[in-house]
Amino acid sequence: MGAITIIGTGWLAGQLTLEAAETLKSGARVVLHTERCGCAGWLSEQGIGFESLDALYETCEDFDEHARAAADAVAEMAATGDVVYCVADVRDRSVPLLVSAAEARVRVIAGPPSEGALLAYVSGETRSVEASDWEDFHLTARENCLIRELESRELAAEVKLRLMEVYPEETEIWFMNGGEAPAAMPLYALDRAARYDHMTCALVPAQREITALERYDFEHLNEIMRVLCGPGGCPWDRAQTHASLRTCILEEAYEVMDAIDEGDMDHLYDELGDVLLQVAIHAELARRHGEFDISDVTTAICEKMIHRHTHIFGDDRAANPEQVMDLWSKNKMAERGQHTHEQVLRDVTRALPSLLRAVKVLRRSAEAGLCDADAAPVADRCAARLANIPRAEDAEAWLGGVLLDIAGLARLLKVDPEIALNGAVDRFIDRFGKLECEIAENGGNIEHLSEETLRKYWDLVKLC
Repeated sequence: MGAITIIGTGWLAGQLTLEAAETLKSGARVVLHTERCGCAGWLSEQGIGFESLDALYETCEDFDEHARAAADAVAEMAATGDVVYCVADVRDRSVPLLVSAAEARVRVIAGPPSEGALLAYVSGETRSVEASDWEDFHLTARENCLIRELESRELAAEVKLRLMEVYPEETEIWFMNGGEAPAAMPLYALDRAARYDHMTCALVPAQREITALERYDFEHLNEIMRVLCGPGGCPWDRAQTHASLRTCILEEAYEVMDAIDEGDMDHLYDELGDVLLQVAIHAELARRHGEFDISDVTTAICEKMIHRHTHIFGDDRAANPEQVMDLWSKNKMAERGQHTHEQVLRDVTRALPSLLRAVKVLRRSAEAGLCDADAAPVADRCAARLANIPRAEDAEAWLGGVLLDIAGLARLLKVDPEIALNGAVDRFIDRFGKLECEIAENGGNIEHLSEETLRKYWDLVKLC
């Protein structure tokens, strides 16, 4: 088995390093990823024979298949002797495949990054991506983005649209073809250049003026909170504490529920943003006091999702939602060191609305085996209790028992009691409005009517 030397040649012959030139003269078999590079001309001038893998472009359907075919071809050649494999850039997709398959026999001579000249135009972190990966770009306007191998106008158009999801369309970018000098253009014109090939690349500078952006990511939210809560920030935000914000997150959660009930997606993402704001401001307050920061929050929930979903990230099995919930409960008990079901029931937060808390406690008791399996007996029990109204001093306990049975019915009927009660209240308000209209149409005044007359009107609108 021969050795494999991978050389990053750059686009132009002048970009070959001394080490690369000496290796190419070593007598080993020379294979070019593509003959469309300056290295091919240099080899011809030096009288060094070579072959290329250009034919693979015709037989492969996509870039991934082409990369695998190229790696396989070079590995097969190396079975009979040493091979020097030349690519414009060692970030070519075929290189890691080849290194993985023949690691012990591979040496890499990196050479200059093909788009290196563009890096002189920016400072700070730069994300380098291959244009054909545009669907999987993980972009943020806080970083420079360098796009390699914009080999067609169609590809440039796809990349442009993806970039404009993050960067303003008027952003001035730098565009470069091969060894030509970089040219400035607006981002929206990325697909309007005269020509494109595998040597075409572009650089989008980071946009750090937060008020000039059109799209924002999670880190922008954290940055805004650091400004608002920091010295010279917003007096209201700086005055907040975890306790002062306690009810805000509950209010925002209920507004999310309203948006879901409305089926209004624009309203929903807006309200979800308000919930996310609560998370961000609590994390920033904690960071400023040295308690924790937003990465502790994201780490905690990611660890929880991994540890609770052992049927995905472990060896457990769960074939349906019910089995998933059983597994979740088992993993949660183990995680929290709970050994009795009483501990599980007491773990349900008292901050929940009482009906929701009741349903959750009953659901957990059902998981332990203590539950009503049929709604009918529970309904009968409710009716019996309602038929025997107690004395005033016992009313609270009696009503609590009735409401607990109601919560049990809700669990068995798979109904959210909070939503059910809110719906009933809405219907009551609607009927009350109809009642007032009916009275007004008959020349009456609701405040001057007797209870008996009001009841008749009420029965009438209920039939409508």
